[in-house]
Amino acid sequence: MSEQLSENSEFETENQIEPISEKRTKKSLLIKIALIALGFISLLGVIIGYYFYSLIYGNQLSSRNQDLIIQIKSGSTLEQITDILSQNAVIKDKAKFLRVCSIMKFKGKSGQYRIPVKIMSNHGLISILRGRQIPVKLTFNNFRLLPQLAAHVSQYIEADSLSLLAAMTASDFLDANGLKPETAMTLFIPNSYEMYWDTDAVSFVKKMQAEYKKFWNEKRMEKAKKLNLSPTEIYTLASIVDAETTHVPEKPRVAGVYLNRLKTKGWKLEADPTVVFAGGDFSVRRVTNDLLKINSPYNTYQNVGLPPGPIRMASVSAIDAVLDAEEHDYWFFCAKVPKDGEPAQHAFARNGAEHAANARVYRQWLNSRKIYK
Repeated sequence: MSEQLSENSEFETENQIEPISEKRTKKSLLIKIALIALGFISLLGVIIGYYFYSLIYGNQLSSRNQDLIIQIKSGSTLEQITDILSQNAVIKDKAKFLRVCSIMKFKGKSGQYRIPVKIMSNHGLISILRGRQIPVKLTFNNFRLLPQLAAHVSQYIEADSLSLLAAMTASDFLDANGLKPETAMTLFIPNSYEMYWDTDAVSFVKKMQAEYKKFWNEKRMEKAKKLNLSPTEIYTLASIVDAETTHVPEKPRVAGVYLNRLKTKGWKLEADPTVVFAGGDFSVRRVTNDLLKINSPYNTYQNVGLPPGPIRMASVSAIDAVLDAEEHDYWFFCAKVPKDGEPAQHAFARNGAEHAANARVYRQWLNSRKIYK
């Protein structure tokens, strides 16, 4: 009896071992499958991660030998910006660039930007386009007319010359600054200014308005007040001084002559440059009697006082020369016979006789050179 029980026990034990072994095999297989799947997912993740890393941070731009300046017009769409970058051979693949723009939530921005040689990734490029622009340095001086100034400025900023001229002469803008079309030029102080390339016409004139107010500080305004002249009148007279002489040390003396005449009732300025301006031919080197007869409010041989406005853009040196004009008893001046290696200068006189003698010497020199106009 006991032997039979023993045999049954062994049989049952063997039957129990088989299911346990089978379960372990299935479990091991599942683990292997899970590990393989995990490995595959990890590999796929690495591949995808590498793709996006390469797309965003990898070398995706065309190689360049030097920094590149890119200008993006106001209102440009992202697609238009992409075309600009492609046309300038900055990006290799427009679709990839647009994809990174989407990832970085970049929708585009106008302006002028420098793309350095070392920037070779879409991320670096977008960071530059999203960042600060490169300011442009705008310098202007010595222009006779507003259209000339507008044409010059349009070469440095996005605004075109027509919109600039319209903004410079807009009636509401002039009224707000106490100006007229004839005196609009007085708002523009010659200097070098920094501004962004995508500056529009209205923003430009507003910046000039701010610079004008900074220029006419308390010190200059006090000097103008002592002369009983407004900034506009100072600028107008300075424009005549500039037209008379380019020799800076001589400008305060020339200004003094004209101030002497302005202070004397009934005495006309009789400034040759105003007659040339009235005639419209700026190549004239000799003022003739025919020019003196031109009927124009700018002809200071016919009209008492200052002309309606400046005859050109006045330099800072001329404005300050008027404000700090030399006090003297000179009432006349004319050009001296030039000497080689020296700047053109003038002979000053206290009375008509002295002036006539000086003028005769210069006329003889002009005639000897056959300069008749």
